[in-house]
Amino acid sequence: MELTKYRDQINEIDDQILRLLQKRAKISKQVGAAKAETGGAQVYVPNRQKMIIERLKAQNQGEFPETALEAIWTEILSASRSLQESERVAFLGPVGSFGHVAALSHFGASTELVPVRPQADIFTEVETGRADYGVVAIENSVQGTVRDVLERFQRTPLWICAETFQPIKQHLLSKASLTEIRCVYSHPQPFAQCKTWLSRYLSNAEQVEVVSTSEAARRAAQEPAAAAIASELASEIYQVPIVANSIMDEPDNTTRFFVIGKCMPDPSGYDRTSLFFAIPDKIGALHQALGILDQAQLNLSYLESLPSRTKPWEYIFFAEMEGHIADERVIVALAQLKELCREVNVLGSYPRGTL
Repeated sequence: MELTKYRDQINEIDDQILRLLQKRAKISKQVGAAKAETGGAQVYVPNRQKMIIERLKAQNQGEFPETALEAIWTEILSASRSLQESERVAFLGPVGSFGHVAALSHFGASTELVPVRPQADIFTEVETGRADYGVVAIENSVQGTVRDVLERFQRTPLWICAETFQPIKQHLLSKASLTEIRCVYSHPQPFAQCKTWLSRYLSNAEQVEVVSTSEAARRAAQEPAAAAIASELASEIYQVPIVANSIMDEPDNTTRFFVIGKCMPDPSGYDRTSLFFAIPDKIGALHQALGILDQAQLNLSYLESLPSRTKPWEYIFFAEMEGHIADERVIVALAQLKELCREVNVLGSYPRGTL
């Protein structure tokens, strides 16, 4: 029978994959031992992870779904790192939050993930060594920059090590049917993001704001006529079924997260550089600064002003451009910026995330 033959072939391939994974695990342990002998070598190497995945995507040529390929190798790399040394990664808790989802999708299930609140305290966890890395939200495609995180970068020695994009899929969770729901819990942002759906299908239900979507899911698990707007991960953790999928008004709603740590990664060939700069108080200074990047043919992907925190009505600029500080064009541009500006502070050069 044809089906039996195909299944036998798949079983044989699965056996080959397992043997290769076992071989990879042994080599990973040897890599860990070699790193331990030299001392100080990082287990998580963002540029290496990016280069591996991009190389495999190029070889794949669309034969295997790319999203699945990246997810599979993220888990393989996570398991391999766990064989070398355990890692602690802080995220905005409690468990089941979108910060948890982002940390899990970037670092994999073999990493110890630690919930921390509020988000600014993630920096402290990494600065003090209680966590090796942190995952912080920096920007949402609908609501813009997360200002408290951006401002915290003015007061930290940490580097941006990587970025990851997390689609924000808001689901309605409840143990009751849609017609039985009398109360909906969630954070203020999901209520704003799901306003149209709620007014159409649950206009008579009371909307109660809580500190997080995870807390909303916890309450929905305990109250028979309650619902929560939360993630699929929260549904799994708190064992509350999804009664309505993807109820957000903006289907492409996405949050960008930074991975923060104590070391800046080497170039991967797919990099972005983030920095603060403060211009002198004179006509045309910002135009000159942007002209430096234009002359160096560096694509400026983000620019925002914020208070400097050192003097009233004085501002600094947060900017992002393609390239790594080890690239010749970036080296030249930064040198010229430092001549023009009162201050230039590079926050990190890191592998770009996959949208």
